[in-house]
Amino acid sequence: MMPSFQLNERYQVQVGTIAMTQTSLPAQSNDLSAREIISLYHVETPEGVVLVYTPAGPASRTMAAVVDYTILAFLFVIGLTAFAVTGDTGLLNNDLGLALFGLFSFGLNWGYYVFFELIWNGQTPGKRLVGLRVLREGGRPVDVVAVITRNLMRAIDFLPLGYGIGLLSLFIDRYNRRLGDLAAGTVVAREGEPIILDNILKPVEVRVPQRAPDAPPTPLLPNIERLTPAERTLITDFLQRRDSLSAGARAALAAQLAVLIHQRLELPLAGGHPERFLEHVEREYRVFQAMMERHSG
Repeated sequence: MMPSFQLNERYQVQVGTIAMTQTSLPAQSNDLSAREIISLYHVETPEGVVLVYTPAGPASRTMAAVVDYTILAFLFVIGLTAFAVTGDTGLLNNDLGLALFGLFSFGLNWGYYVFFELIWNGQTPGKRLVGLRVLREGGRPVDVVAVITRNLMRAIDFLPLGYGIGLLSLFIDRYNRRLGDLAAGTVVAREGEPIILDNILKPVEVRVPQRAPDAPPTPLLPNIERLTPAERTLITDFLQRRDSLSAGARAALAAQLAVLIHQRLELPLAGGHPERFLEHVEREYRVFQAMMERHSG
């Protein structure tokens, strides 16, 4: 995964999924529900490139936490043994030993996350093993301030016991963020598979029914120019990957997207088939693009 979210020297993009005019959902989409797909984190760059991230859910974050706490427990036992041996040899008196052990415990519990998230660009050993990474909002890599802020809030997220507040925040927030993430402006996302530049630049063909032969050279949908790049990306993502979705997720996602696009284009809600409507929008948007190209040429 590339820290700067730019092409590296091997011309691979290893964070999220990059799209130009059309894109594909992350590889994990086959296993996502309609709600999870709607909750994908989209970032549009000034150059018109859309980055798509899948926020990490409570289950994957819990798995990463278990790994990290196992490592912390191991380091804690080593430190406790070292202080016990030091105390037995008389090198430290009891009060000084307890004070130093308290500092060690605090530094270990807090410094572990800060250290690894800084040197591994948003990953701890647990997150790396599970395939997660902390990003700043907008898809940017984490910095010192963000890492320190989100980990200082860890003590509050832990209240009243066992990350009670943090878990509540995960279930409430659309992008599964705990209070530390909200305060630091970060989001924990799943890592995508490496994507070769040639595949990114290759146009993604989304097949839709052709227009009638006598159709005018102008769009048949009003306000089609109001469609944003992110919304167009959602439509093309769905049309490209719909066959790989379960029947329930496919139907639910199509219905939600249809409502979203109806609202964007200020069209009255009708009782038609959501997928046919999305195909119609995609087809007419292509007509709009061709019309704009003719006018600019």
